[in-house]
Amino acid sequence: MSIDGGPSRFAFWGEVPPGYMTQTQLRELDLPRAPGGPVRATVEGRDASGHRATFDLYLVSESRPTEADAAELAQSAARRTTGARVCEQCGACPELPCTRVDAWLLCAACAHVDKLRARQKQAADARANAVEQAGRLLADERLAVVHFDYDDGDRVRLTALDAAGNPLFDILMSLDMSLDPAAAGPGDPPRGAVGPREAADRIRRALQGRVMLVWHADDLADFSHALHGLDIEWPFPAGYGNRHDLFHLALDWRCDLDPHSGQPRPLVPPGRADRMLYLLGQIAVPAEQYLGRPPRGHR
Repeated sequence: MSIDGGPSRFAFWGEVPPGYMTQTQLRELDLPRAPGGPVRATVEGRDASGHRATFDLYLVSESRPTEADAAELAQSAARRTTGARVCEQCGACPELPCTRVDAWLLCAACAHVDKLRARQKQAADARANAVEQAGRLLADERLAVVHFDYDDGDRVRLTALDAAGNPLFDILMSLDMSLDPAAAGPGDPPRGAVGPREAADRIRRALQGRVMLVWHADDLADFSHALHGLDIEWPFPAGYGNRHDLFHLALDWRCDLDPHSGQPRPLVPPGRADRMLYLLGQIAVPAEQYLGRPPRGHR
């Protein structure tokens, strides 16, 4: 973005809108041009050596033709041995030189599609791993799906289900140590907020020996920070393999890539423990069972 009327600043090439080019790009046009105005923007990227660099951008609308006439352009094209102007995949004739991808010279669109296909192949491998891990979790009778729901104050509702969807606890926990707890009876929903120490004890007893699945590791980090300030012992299972993150399983399973960046699209949280368990069940089912046949391009 432009600051105080100065040049706009872009963090990467994907942010640069049409109509901007570097001096080199203008010079490499099929009909070359030269900057006709001041630097209008900058972009962060990497140079030909792979080093981080900042590139000056000019407005194409302010550029002017170089002094080369038609005869000189034809002679230059005849001498050209690199940077073919015809895409070897789709036949496009772009104004800028094609990009070499493996053994092919590709236009920007074909090069982008090729990169997306490569990224999709990587995502497919991650998806297979997610399906396998979800199946193992669902088959583990120790599984506890735990959901955190913070309100606007100093309370958090914690709910947990086993692999069959049976409730393990439903606790409205206050983070106020001065609260006189009003605990509910066993198996009943709480009538009011439970004090933090009592809530931690109930959680610890319910999850003893279990494997825990949360939506995101940040849920545990936020809760850990709150309990640390209250000097309360950590009530959740610890140790390698005893805590799992549904967010990253779902991210790998969905394989839903942004077509511009090639990165996974953001996920919307399930919002409840039962919906988390439902999502885990979806992840555990291979795509072939949904489609009735292998996905297109599957080998």
